Amino acid sequence: MILLTHSVSHNLIFELNGQDLTIATVTKNTEVVTLQYYPSIYKEKLTDILNKLPEIYSKVNLIMSRKDFITIPEEFFTTNLESLYGLSYDIPEGSKILIDKSEQGFGVVYSVNPDLVEAIENKFTRLTTQHEISVILSRLYSEVSFKLPCIYLSINNGHLILTAVNEGKLQLCNSFRAKTEDDIFYFVMLTVEQLTFLPAETELVILGEPIREKELKTLFKNYIREIRSWKDTYTLDLSIKNASILEQSFALQSLICE
Repeated sequence: MILLTHSVSHNLIFELNGQDLTIATVTKNTEVVTLQYYPSIYKEKLTDILNKLPEIYSKVNLIMSRKDFITIPEEFFTTNLESLYGLSYDIPEGSKILIDKSEQGFGVVYSVNPDLVEAIENKFTRLTTQHEISVILSRLYSEVSFKLPCIYLSINNGHLILTAVNEGKLQLCNSFRAKTEDDIFYFVMLTVEQLTFLPAETELVILGEPIREKELKTLFKNYIREIRSWKDTYTLDLSIKNASILEQSFALQSLICE
């Protein structure tokens, strides 16, 4: 059942995490006043949920999480994006290819289920849709100098995004399937090796509050110079359930605290 706590000054945030849907209503003071979670969403169920939501919010955002993506330079924006994306990933039948264009001269290309996305767009015409890595990179570019070697780690239900920066530039941005801590360790250390980062001079930043965060820090402590967590500060109404949903999605946290 949808809670009807609402104000036109509230922000509404959808996160499609694979096939799971989270809906957060947030005040401008980063207080989460409602948080609903729906596993294995489908179009008819989504339509029923949308019909119960008010019409007007200050801002409405949709995050596409756990979706494969590629990054392309600005000069490829006019190229056939479906062909480019298809070089790296299979495109499910009926999918739609979207691109998030950044202010830094590159784009994030990914596929979506148009039935779900268009249902939300039809309800909220001022919807802003972004891939989770676009939200994360926007946050990093606004708050990180990129001067020193650093690897940013986002873990979302077995979906790993690694972002590496150094010498003022984005060096790598890629996603991996990572089911265990050993998988994560392998991909991080492979990134260090491929980019010729010196472990003794490299910082590892864990974004959000992933499950087994303590174990990850223990795993890397003898290999990486400095390990820290980056967690956003937001408040939750004490009656809200499913609060743990926020822990893994740094993109969702970032929009809540925007």
